[in-house]
Amino acid sequence: MVYKVICILCASSIPFLYSIDGDFVFDDSEAIISNNDVTSSSWMDAFRHDFWGTDIESELSHKSYRPLTILSFKLNYYLSNKVFDPVQFKLTNVFFHITCCYILWLTFESILDDVGMKTHKPRPWHNDIAFLATVLFSVHPVHVEAISGVVGRADVLAGNTFFLAYLFYKKAMVSVKLSLFYLLLAIILATMSMLFKENGVTVLGFCLFHELFVKFNPKKPIHAQETKAKDNKYLLLKINFILRIFCTVMAIIFLIYGRWMVMGGTTPEFKAIDNPAAYSKSVFAKIATYNYIYFLNLLLLIWPQWLCYDWSMGCVPLLKNERDYRILFIVLIYLYGFFTIVSLFRQQNKGKMKRLTIVALALAVISFLPASNILYPVGFVIAERILYIPSAGYCLLITIGLHRLIQFEKRKSYKITIKLFCLLIFTFALRSWQRAEEWRNEYQLFVSGLSVCPLNAKVHYNVAKVADANRQTDWALEEYKKSIRLYPKYYQALNNYANLLKNKERYSEAELYLKTAVSIKNDFPAAWMNLGIVLAKVQRFEEAESAYRKALDYKWNYPDCLYNLGNMYIEMNKTEEALQHLHRAVKLNSTHVLAWTNLLALLDNTGQLERSLEYIPKALMMLPDSPPVNFAIANIYGKMDRFADAEKHFKKSITLFDGKVQALYYANLGVLYHRWRKFLLAEEMYKKALAIDPAFQSARKNLENLKGILHK
Repeated sequence: MVYKVICILCASSIPFLYSIDGDFVFDDSEAIISNNDVTSSSWMDAFRHDFWGTDIESELSHKSYRPLTILSFKLNYYLSNKVFDPVQFKLTNVFFHITCCYILWLTFESILDDVGMKTHKPRPWHNDIAFLATVLFSVHPVHVEAISGVVGRADVLAGNTFFLAYLFYKKAMVSVKLSLFYLLLAIILATMSMLFKENGVTVLGFCLFHELFVKFNPKKPIHAQETKAKDNKYLLLKINFILRIFCTVMAIIFLIYGRWMVMGGTTPEFKAIDNPAAYSKSVFAKIATYNYIYFLNLLLLIWPQWLCYDWSMGCVPLLKNERDYRILFIVLIYLYGFFTIVSLFRQQNKGKMKRLTIVALALAVISFLPASNILYPVGFVIAERILYIPSAGYCLLITIGLHRLIQFEKRKSYKITIKLFCLLIFTFALRSWQRAEEWRNEYQLFVSGLSVCPLNAKVHYNVAKVADANRQTDWALEEYKKSIRLYPKYYQALNNYANLLKNKERYSEAELYLKTAVSIKNDFPAAWMNLGIVLAKVQRFEEAESAYRKALDYKWNYPDCLYNLGNMYIEMNKTEEALQHLHRAVKLNSTHVLAWTNLLALLDNTGQLERSLEYIPKALMMLPDSPPVNFAIANIYGKMDRFADAEKHFKKSITLFDGKVQALYYANLGVLYHRWRKFLLAEEMYKKALAIDPAFQSARKNLENLKGILHK
């Protein structure tokens, strides 16, 4: 018993530890770091918004309602002293995977007990179906996304409460006096599972199936005896059975209706790129593609070699006609299903093993139903983390097959079978370790998707973003171009590609792509702003102003746009308009360094020194350690002959900044000392500026002038 616990502990933790010291990746940024519900002081905001922090009743919401998962993120945030520490977040995921594996082991033991296969005698490990199924589940590579991606905690926590709900339902089935109490606990846990992730509610459907098709026996009571006491107990069990079925059905109806009401009585609005088959006008293409996706999900469970963080945007092309070779895979999966059903109803397959196989199939199928597109269209093609709970049924099926092989094979063959199963466990563990490494940072994760989904425009888009962040501009341009070629209406890719062209001063090309982006999505403020920047660069100020105004029409609280518009007004010598817009920018974003710097510099350059004194305290309060802000303030104080104050801020800006710009800071401090008649200090500063940048002409000229003064 102890060695089995240790084995499950190691299997459920070691393969996933490689990603612990990684970063927040992919959806983690939007769901956690940028989600105000995680950082706000209120613990109730999570119940008013969707998983991404959007009002659940908004048309923009994806309607993913997982408040308990958000609260777990919030708890992590507070436990790490209000710092986003990915190590703590990821360790928490691994911990909950470990607990889920242990609970699943108890669940499998309970299922074996129900079908009459559990024995209290010690069994060799290779003959322990529950243990082997749990180990296989523990190391399965399809779980890496749910464990190494922090947002996957929703699936892991839903799995914990899913299996706990089943265990308490099992207690309700066998208890006489406390049946309704255990049932209430099971329903509460099912509700919690649904509030961790929507598919958690399917546990009640699985419990109903289990009771009606496995435990239900209307002919005679368990261990019935012809005694009055036993008859009374059987009567209570029957009453409890009826009440349990009624309460469970009502709970399912109530929870689904409550979920519908939380969404405001509306379904989520997904895009065709999220789930292309759902938007196909061809009934054949829709049905055939869905069935092919079922095959791919099964393939990921059987041999998880091809794993990708995103399967949308053409990753799985639609099956448009009967000549598509992929139809063969659909035929194969249905033939497999047909022969499975036939084998279950053969005469020799009656009894315990048949019931166990049906339960395993039910666990896999019922928990997968919300992702099947049968009940309603979903917002994804394939999502590996959605397979977290269904994979438990698959793992149980595999070990049932192993058990049957061991039973019917000779000793020599039986040993080979055990070795092959151990090899499978080891292979899965290695694949999980390798995949966990890919989830350490976005660069590795996004690049890994290229070989699996080369037709996915989003994969190329994300690779381009990380390439740009790593200053691999040429690669970023290439990947953005591939993304646009695969999906010409990808307005985010058009915008980002144009930005890179703008940085390379290819303004006419950048303008073309930005105009294409806003023609596809007119209410795209970032593209309008970038179009304004490009037009301003080529001195087409009226058109640029119009573009900026468009951006502000769609997003009035847009500090970056106000900052860029203010800069354009500076270039046009419209001082008051520039000050007005820069002031609005810092009002909306009080830590906007560039806006503060340009605002102070504009007041300095236009001689509005007294007016600048109104802004300096606010700037220092919000950005006390910003080098450019301190530098701008030092210049203002220098012109006001407040030499000591100016010196203080010049020195602070130099201390805080390390780089070529520091030469300018030294040079201006030299000018201050020059005017302050501290000539030796001025000479020292000029020389330091020239040591950093020997081509700094104004510093060299000032140094020569100073030498003339010193020689006198």
